[in-house]
Amino acid sequence: MKSQLTFTALALSSALFAQQKPNILWLTYEDTSPEFIGCYGNKQAHTPNIDHLAKEGVRFDAAYSTGAVSSASRFCLITGVRPSGMGTGNHRSGYAIPENIKGFPYYLRQAGYYTANNVKTDYNIFNAKQFIADAWDDCSEKAGWWNRRPGQPFFAVYNSVASHQSRTMTNSWTDYEQKVLSKLDDSEKIKEGNLIMPEFYRNSPEMQHNISRVYNSISLMDKEFGQWLDRLERDGLKDSTIVFCFSDHGEGITRGKGSAVNLGYKVAFIAWFPPIYKHLSPWGAGVGTDELVSFDDMAPTVLKLAGIPLPDYMKGRVFMGSTPTAKRKYVFPALDRTDESSELSRSVTDGRYLFTRVFMPFQPFVRWNMYYDVSDLQKQIRVDYKANLLNDKQKSILEPRQAEYLFDLQNDTWETVNLIEKPELKTKADELRNALKNELIKVRDAHFMTEYAFKTTKIMPYQLAADDNNYPIKEILDAALLVGKGKNAVNEQMKLLSDKNKYVRYWASIGLFSQECSLKNKEKQLLKLLATEDFPPAQINLSVLLFKISENFKFKENVQILLLQKDPELLRMTMHLLVSLDNEKQLQILDAVETRFEQTNKNKAMNPANNLMELMLHALKGKNINGDDSF
Repeated sequence: MKSQLTFTALALSSALFAQQKPNILWLTYEDTSPEFIGCYGNKQAHTPNIDHLAKEGVRFDAAYSTGAVSSASRFCLITGVRPSGMGTGNHRSGYAIPENIKGFPYYLRQAGYYTANNVKTDYNIFNAKQFIADAWDDCSEKAGWWNRRPGQPFFAVYNSVASHQSRTMTNSWTDYEQKVLSKLDDSEKIKEGNLIMPEFYRNSPEMQHNISRVYNSISLMDKEFGQWLDRLERDGLKDSTIVFCFSDHGEGITRGKGSAVNLGYKVAFIAWFPPIYKHLSPWGAGVGTDELVSFDDMAPTVLKLAGIPLPDYMKGRVFMGSTPTAKRKYVFPALDRTDESSELSRSVTDGRYLFTRVFMPFQPFVRWNMYYDVSDLQKQIRVDYKANLLNDKQKSILEPRQAEYLFDLQNDTWETVNLIEKPELKTKADELRNALKNELIKVRDAHFMTEYAFKTTKIMPYQLAADDNNYPIKEILDAALLVGKGKNAVNEQMKLLSDKNKYVRYWASIGLFSQECSLKNKEKQLLKLLATEDFPPAQINLSVLLFKISENFKFKENVQILLLQKDPELLRMTMHLLVSLDNEKQLQILDAVETRFEQTNKNKAMNPANNLMELMLHALKGKNINGDDSF
């Protein structure tokens, strides 16, 4: 009898603990924007399980990833720290971070939670193996709440890859049929023909065919979530589990994922609370909220829901629970290198307007990138552009960008009208512009020192950024903010090429490379400055700039020498600039590019540069890219 009473007491104690400490399930999915989810207004979408969660829970209408690619976003989700100050914004870069920064499930484990991740990580950090081991009790395809001790509260993540860009866009149609269509019943499939698609795409039969992949992949993702929710209910845990359901960033299509726009940043996010935890929802149930939420808010909110003190390095907002902290005024998404394609854009939104500062405007939204350019969708866009079948809005995504964008998200869903010059919005533009600049200085955004600096030292990026002697962020940012300012900035940029700080000089050279006005009268001065420049990234910028603006054969020779570089990052940076030149200039160095590609295409360390070389060869000579000649 005594042992039976003891067992009963333990069971009651465990049940009480579970009631006090909510179970939390994250249903995460990939590469999906709210515009393609039913409960956000798309009546063509087939997302009954997400829609049902929204009907009973809370739909967030202004939730944002901190980046527009997966690894940078997942770094923020798992640490509660934004990538900008840590230098972890570049896609799959794997730089070291301070040892005291843990994956937030580590703190849940310390408090008695069982933590399970099935199975995606992609956290974009060095020493990921130990980091993962500290965070998760189980991180595998077999991980789940069912492996915990009886009565133990859990935090579990299930990530669906069904809506990943590989399904919605990049892999072959045959692969898509096998991995998506074959797993859907006829009632779950979305047929092409009159599907809602972005206005920056040509609404042709070919593009309807391509966009149908998005709808069907999302339908499969939703179906998988239904299976997990069914299991949660079968296991008798639905009434004690808070569910978060959200994507890792925006839609996995051209000018969505990997672009510094709302369609790249904004996520569909639903939170569902069982009756016992309804009091932890400040909004009630069956409602939508326009409160701004950022991915650096997720970790501190979960820890607070579990009653766990926050580590000092978490600066995000606690937006749920009995005592949520003050609402955000702004969210600051960002975009850095994606695969082989350099990029640096910074954004700020107040929920209504999105302001973006582009620091490499010589690149279009549709950058040369192997992962995108193997896709039927992006190939079709390039074919239509070449055939002059696109209207002005559709053409603009393949042409150099402006330095600043201001979009009205309420009245311009697909962000096709840049309002930055509208006099009536000058006050709003200035407000957001200043808020963004102040934030970049506050967090000491490390990415303005170039990734080359990260790769040539053992010092962590955040440590490099903390040294004001080496990295005077205000002066560097002032130089970077001259990029795209037009001919009135030329003299100041020329002056900054003599600055003592190498990063200031780097941004001055990027600014001059981005100039649309003639710089031929600066040729001799630029050549003199190149002779004294000792920072390799700035040397590359100036060398390619001189080749771009002059017919002097010497500058062609300088570029040919750059193509012989053995450093993978410097060769990638060189090719990144060369693919932005016009065809006439590219043809002048095409033989050198082809020779270099033949030398390096078996060298995995050179893959990013090789991809750019292969894309140039394909565009100019029709060389096969994955066996296709459609450009």
